[in-house]
Amino acid sequence: MIKEIIAKYFNDKGIEVLPKFNIILNKRDIFVKGDKCIYCGKCIEICPVKAISYDKSGLYVVIDKEKCVFCGKCKEVCPTNAILILRLRCEINEDAKIIEIDKYEFIEYISERCASCLVCLRNCPFNAIEEYGCKIRIDINKCELCGRCEELCPLNAIILR
Repeated sequence: MIKEIIAKYFNDKGIEVLPKFNIILNKRDIFVKGDKCIYCGKCIEICPVKAISYDKSGLYVVIDKEKCVFCGKCKEVCPTNAILILRLRCEINEDAKIIEIDKYEFIEYISERCASCLVCLRNCPFNAIEEYGCKIRIDINKCELCGRCEELCPLNAIILR
């Protein structure tokens, strides 16, 4: 269906319709359910990037979504299941679909796309990325599949699935 729309409205402009195309977008979000949180602070202690804290009043737990890497460690230690992590994967191809993902299973590095900017290396909270010649290498034993590198990579050289 998408190819037909592109063909109908854009082919006269010299745009080539490729036989197969696939766009993948990942959306992550995290919430603290205030009615379930007992403010024990376990999530604050375990957060590897210090994205969780008490608010100014000291009464509520808040998560800085800009710092959060969505690793899930806070959710694992929460005794009341008060932390909700939402991971959505939108695949746009011939059949557009949105999938909710509980946990990513593997990481793919496409070296041909990598510009060696090292944004991923500088921002990995688990030190799982290292320089390897003029590219990078991901240590799968250290990688927690949090998705921070994928989120920051300007050329989509890192993809979590």
